[in-house]
Amino acid sequence: MISARSLANLTAAAGLAAAAVLYRFSPREYAFYPRCPFFALTHYYCPGCGATRAFAELLHGHLGSALHFNAAFTLLLPFMVWCFAIMYCTALRDNRMEWPSMPAWSWKLALTCFAAFGFARMFIQGRL
Repeated sequence: MISARSLANLTAAAGLAAAAVLYRFSPREYAFYPRCPFFALTHYYCPGCGATRAFAELLHGHLGSALHFNAAFTLLLPFMVWCFAIMYCTALRDNRMEWPSMPAWSWKLALTCFAAFGFARMFIQGRL
């Protein structure tokens, strides 16, 4: 059985490797990144569409372009990094995997905001 420390280090290394690939091979220039199945079926952008391109732009320091591709992902990324950092520190310190606990209402609020972002995005782009 793999220890929590090893799993946390493996997860961090995989994340850094993925970021390095994304930094080197931009989704604007290379087409090997997976396509959104929702967009492929409906030709509507889902709330997650553009997150890969937004992350690639953030890695290059282009905040405006990242906001253009997916504002929700760009604004939530610091929170996601913070949650991972807390989990990572807990795994290294106590050798146990534990994500930060969030109030139950926060997940409902996040999902509601994510869905509202998706509908607003389609409305602004003239798709609704």
